[in-house]
Amino acid sequence: MSEGTIPGSVISLCAAVLIALLLVSEVKNYVQPIFQTKVVVDRSVDGELMRINFNVSFPALSCEFASVDVGDAMGLNRYNLTKTVFKRPIDSNFNPTGPILWDRGGAREPAHADDEAHAAATAVVEEHAAAIEASPEGEHPDPAIALDASNFEDVKKSSTVLLVNFYAPWCPWSRRLEPVWEAAAIQVHKKYPAHLANRVVIAKVDCTVHEIVCRNNHIQGYPSIRIFTKGSDVIDHGRHHDHASYHGDRTVEAITKFADTMLPEKLAVEAAQAPVAVKAPVGDAVKKVNGPGCSITGFVLVKKVPGHLWVTATSASHSFHAESMNMSHTVHHFFFGQQLSPQRRRYLEKFHAGEKAGDWHDKLAGDSVVSQESNTTHEHYLQTVLTTIKPSGSPAGFNVYEYTQHSHQYKTSSELPRAKFQFSPSPVQIAVTEERAKFYHFITTLMAIIGGGYSGMGIA
Repeated sequence: MSEGTIPGSVISLCAAVLIALLLVSEVKNYVQPIFQTKVVVDRSVDGELMRINFNVSFPALSCEFASVDVGDAMGLNRYNLTKTVFKRPIDSNFNPTGPILWDRGGAREPAHADDEAHAAATAVVEEHAAAIEASPEGEHPDPAIALDASNFEDVKKSSTVLLVNFYAPWCPWSRRLEPVWEAAAIQVHKKYPAHLANRVVIAKVDCTVHEIVCRNNHIQGYPSIRIFTKGSDVIDHGRHHDHASYHGDRTVEAITKFADTMLPEKLAVEAAQAPVAVKAPVGDAVKKVNGPGCSITGFVLVKKVPGHLWVTATSASHSFHAESMNMSHTVHHFFFGQQLSPQRRRYLEKFHAGEKAGDWHDKLAGDSVVSQESNTTHEHYLQTVLTTIKPSGSPAGFNVYEYTQHSHQYKTSSELPRAKFQFSPSPVQIAVTEERAKFYHFITTLMAIIGGGYSGMGIA
């Protein structure tokens, strides 16, 4: 018969505690899976293409001119993407001011007066100026009325229909339109003389001199022709408000014909002494301008080579003043590949458990950058890497692109300010496999722990 001793009891107690710790550790190791990671050359099912998804808001860039351009290191460049890009006008506080716009492409740019028509318009303007000089007291139709901050509101309120050309003398498109606009003004004002209560008035504003007037009317490109009816260029439809802008051909015939559609001469004559109701401008020559900002949403497919996605102002018939361009923006989301489901996001968070916090799949989300100076370009440099995670028990894995980002801003003098998203995909792929300990291995280990501990206590 054996007799217990104090040292033996201590050893037995220590062995029991050790067995308990080992059992807890082994059960925890069995319950919690482990991730096996290896780095291989990118051989994902995506092939050579990568999808970029984005939603970026520009509170000071009009949807009328906003353009999304994509290019890569192989020389492939695509400009003003429209098929998979959607725009929505917003105000300076990011509140929607209009419906979602989807430009499917194929929109016709306004035709300009050819050399012969341009020369004819110039001759009309010169003859009109000569006639006024020869007979200052005679009755001559007014040329385009020059507006400034002192008379803009008065002329706008007193005119049944007011067409205003916001221009910049340095702009080649403005210079080309100038004689055409003046010749059209002479014809229109001759048809609608000043004594009529209802008339079409042709006017102009030099935006290099009267910047405040152009800024108040959200003018971003030159020349911009706005249509005011009864003192307003706003078109109301439901909760949205648009600004009416003329986008028809820039010829004398087209402009005078458009004026007739706004207020036919017969109607103006019959109502010479009484105001008439004028409908909001409609037709192919009228374009609804929303603003002053734009929210741009969409996706593009690019090759897995270093490249860029740029957002800037573009127009085939307008010029832009770089000093007045403001490319401040807020990124709501910007990620590569497919959007993660909640379940896949949990797997990704489990894989990164214990690491630095942050959504590396959509690192730019929520970032805002503000232009502190004029003519400022904002650049984001993104380095992406593909991770393929195969959950335990799943027949196939899923892909997730993660990236690091570095942002900065700088003044530019050789190009218009823009928002640049430069990306550089990694040629390697991180393959992650979630594994659990085999059940037979778990049982064998438990038996070994219990048996070994029991034997140790028996010897003690």
